[in-house]
Amino acid sequence: MNALQEDDCLLSRISNGDEQAFRKLFMLHKDKVYSIALAYSETSSDAEEIVQEVFLRIWKYRSKLTSINNLDAWLTTVSRNRSLTLLQKRAVESKRKQSLHNYFPKTVNDTTYRIEEKQLQHMLEEALDQLSPRQRKIFELSRIQGKDRLTIAQSLGLSPATVSVHLSIAIRIVRSLLYGNIYKIFAILFLINLIPH
Repeated sequence: MNALQEDDCLLSRISNGDEQAFRKLFMLHKDKVYSIALAYSETSSDAEEIVQEVFLRIWKYRSKLTSINNLDAWLTTVSRNRSLTLLQKRAVESKRKQSLHNYFPKTVNDTTYRIEEKQLQHMLEEALDQLSPRQRKIFELSRIQGKDRLTIAQSLGLSPATVSVHLSIAIRIVRSLLYGNIYKIFAILFLINLIPH
């Protein structure tokens, strides 16, 4: 069986919900997706995020996988598009941060910093409470303790592919909840005099 035939076979099995086939596909193609993402993003953390998003998309839309004629070309296109989207998003975030920074005073006293940190920590806790126990554990190990996927997978007895899927879902949930609280964050900054009024 050549590579194209193997990909087609795996896609067919994944379209029927076969997690083992998904893990195999992930192991076969993750390095290619990572290389493309790294070439565009130039940071390993962004490249890893793109890998997670690409494979999450495969799993999420698995019922449509049989319509893919050439997985290699499809992965190249999707990886490039996700990379460009992330770069655009980073540029917008950078511009927004710079705009906010221009409003902040140049010095912030310790009391103000502690109030801000406590409020933002509370919002993060609220977001983490919305995750399943497994998603929360994986998120905390990755984003708070800084452990890589392989270490997390070994410590929890899971495959790296499963860890990637759970982590990607958790990141999306936390992001959406924190973005949903952006006005609350601005209110906190306003009340503690970080934004002039």
